[in-house]
Amino acid sequence: MDVTADSLVSRAAHELGLSADRLIADVERCLRREIPELSKDPEIARMTSQNIAEHIAGVLGGLEHGIELSRSDPPVADVERARRLPRRGISLSAMLRAHRLAQGIALDRLLEELPRLTSDAELISAAARKLIAATTEYVDRTSEQGVMAFQEERDLRLRWRLAMVNEAGLRIGTTLDISRTTQELADLATEHFADLATVDLLDSALHGHDTPEEKPLLLRRVAQRSVTEDWPEATITRQQLHTYPDGSPPDRALTTGQPSRHHLDGALDRSPVNPGPDLGVDAHQTHSTLVVPLRARGTVLGVAQFSRHRNPSLYDDEDLLLAQEIAARAAVAVDNARRYTHARATALSLQRSLLPPCMP
Repeated sequence: MDVTADSLVSRAAHELGLSADRLIADVERCLRREIPELSKDPEIARMTSQNIAEHIAGVLGGLEHGIELSRSDPPVADVERARRLPRRGISLSAMLRAHRLAQGIALDRLLEELPRLTSDAELISAAARKLIAATTEYVDRTSEQGVMAFQEERDLRLRWRLAMVNEAGLRIGTTLDISRTTQELADLATEHFADLATVDLLDSALHGHDTPEEKPLLLRRVAQRSVTEDWPEATITRQQLHTYPDGSPPDRALTTGQPSRHHLDGALDRSPVNPGPDLGVDAHQTHSTLVVPLRARGTVLGVAQFSRHRNPSLYDDEDLLLAQEIAARAAVAVDNARRYTHARATALSLQRSLLPPCMP
């Protein structure tokens, strides 16, 4: 029987298919090493494993049976998996790089099979060209569909973020009351993108001082809200004075004025005041947290924290940007409220000082 490039490709795919499990394991190890963000989230790790197995099975089956890969459809769940990536904070470049890395490993294994099946150098070269062209076209087509799904999801999230910023402008700062304003921030956050929201203001800022006192910075919990009843995650109560450990994320936010996001098992809100009870967020529940300073007119007034434990999605850079925009609006409203409160208290004190000590 005459051996052609197509039949050689088919035989190579068949031989590699016999050890497909080993190939899938090699690809998974490579992705864990080169793109670790795909394995940090258990849900994304599971999706990645399924994705690898389905794509490799589809490619090897198509090559073995002579089906043009340009006409074969990617796995049905591929588009939905691409949509989930931006929800979990995975970048588009990570998805595209994963496709290329997987293609490189699978192609290398296919090319290694060719010399084992024939010693005809010209035939091996022709089959290699067919393999390279077929796998590249398949990856390009799959990547294009993934990019479209990814961008559609990103566009939806962008429109949602703009709607949230607009809603924040309408709902936060409706009065000149500091407690009401900060609670409006916590309420909006837990209704849309957080499971627990807390707002702490510097005690010095509440007393009208723009320059904070020496460390440790003393804060007062002015607002908090949880999606669960009675705030079981938060052990700092409203109006309670507390401090954050030196160098902790909230402390850095207060010191530098820069926001941060964290994927962690421990809590950021754990900070006893001197010797006393543990005053933080329940560590075993929180898996993703945003720490955003409340900054207005060049002055840091406090810090807001937004945490997730029920929502499985990890916060990403877009979530951090949204939290910054909402916190910035809240900070201006808080600054207006505290300036009004301080001016009113000063005016009342002046009025009292002008009154005679006793009525004639």
